[in-house]
Amino acid sequence: MRITQLSWLMALSIALAGCAGPPTADIDAARAALDTAQKSGAPDYAPEAWNAAKDSSSKLDAELAAQDQRWTPMRSYAQSRELAQATKADAERAAQAAATGKDKAKSEAATMLTQARDACTAAQKAVSEAPRGKGTEADLASLKSDATGIEDTLKDMQAAYDSGDYLGAKSKAQAAIDASHRIQTEIDQAKHRRGAA
Repeated sequence: MRITQLSWLMALSIALAGCAGPPTADIDAARAALDTAQKSGAPDYAPEAWNAAKDSSSKLDAELAAQDQRWTPMRSYAQSRELAQATKADAERAAQAAATGKDKAKSEAATMLTQARDACTAAQKAVSEAPRGKGTEADLASLKSDATGIEDTLKDMQAAYDSGDYLGAKSKAQAAIDASHRIQTEIDQAKHRRGAA
């Protein structure tokens, strides 16, 4: 009789343990927070925080996979729940950091847009004032073409800014600034050579 009762208790314990499933609500909340962080631009504007959230998510996935490999009555999802909650918290931090990073990038991009336009204007002025003479026509034509290319870059830069791609806008602005400075440097060198001749 006693053996029968123990058998029933063991069977009941195993059945109850087997009923414990993964913490679906916590896992879903973690996945949703990761999705929100990604859509907010965390991979670009808060890469460190995003990597921390992805690392937490990887640990959660590994723990869930480990539990799936265990015999059903022996599965325990306490650590999975903790990891899901940690993933959610890290993802929320990444989303907040992305918002801050995006605001900073927007401000920096706006400043660089102005600098790029000013640099382009200066380059165009330098081209118009470049020394002319025998053997300079091809060089001037090339510099004018480069200056026109900068105008195209400025259009792309503004389009990137308007679409919210502030990192792309900064990159294009820097390219325009660098190209403008290169044109001015070439013209300054040509003036210097002409003056030395």
